[in-house]
Amino acid sequence: MRFVLELLVPSVIVFTTLFGLLARGNPRPGGVALFWRVGLVGVALGVVGLFAGSKLFEAPPSLAVNASWGFVGVGVLAVALAMFGSILKRK
Repeated sequence: MRFVLELLVPSVIVFTTLFGLLARGNPRPGGVALFWRVGLVGVALGVVGLFAGSKLFEAPPSLAVNASWGFVGVGVLAVALAMFGSILKRK
C-alpha cells in the first residue's frame, strides 16, 4: 500500500500542476499538444530525479525513487495518449 501511495500521490500533484502551468501561453495549447508537453516534461522530470538520486545518495530514499518512477510511468502514459490523439487527428 505504501509503495502505491509513494507512486501515485506525488505524480497526481506534479502532473496536475504541470497541466495547469503548461496550459498557459499565447495561443493556448489544447488537447494533443498539451498532452505532448506534459508527458515529455514528466518523463524528463522522472529521469532527472532518478539520475540525481543515484548520484547524490549511496542508497536513495524509497520515496524519491518511487516518486520518480511514478513520474516516468504517468509521463509515458500521457505521451501514449498524445500519440493516439495525433494518429486520430491526422485521419
